[in-house]
Amino acid sequence: MQLMKKHLVCLFMGFYTCSLMAQATYEEISNKFLLHYNAETPDSIFVLFSPDLKEKMPLEKASAVLTGLHVQFGELRSLKLLKQDSGFNIYKAAFSHQTLCLLLALTDDNLIEGFRLVPYDPALFPDKVKKN
Repeated sequence: MQLMKKHLVCLFMGFYTCSLMAQATYEEISNKFLLHYNAETPDSIFVLFSPDLKEKMPLEKASAVLTGLHVQFGELRSLKLLKQDSGFNIYKAAFSHQTLCLLLALTDDNLIEGFRLVPYDPALFPDKVKKN
């Protein structure tokens, strides 16, 4: 029985550590996204794309989209984590002209496999971060 408890504790700690490492990766990539978005260097964001996303959104298209977002919404002032899910994170994206939600999905290789901006509804997200 004592051995089983030790194994359960080790298993729990392993899952917790993996969760923290995954969150650190999302934080690093989201910070790079913010930095390169504000520097208006879409090619630097494109480097963070997965091969599949690069195929779906080549550099010219990615540059046009990101430049258009910058013109429409302005500088990205902050990203605040609202929700962690198994395949993506949702951030409150405070732009100069509007606040939106940024959905960010990473591959197992820590590359961006998708991102989307959707309207921010504060009623959907309480102050605490939700973990699923």
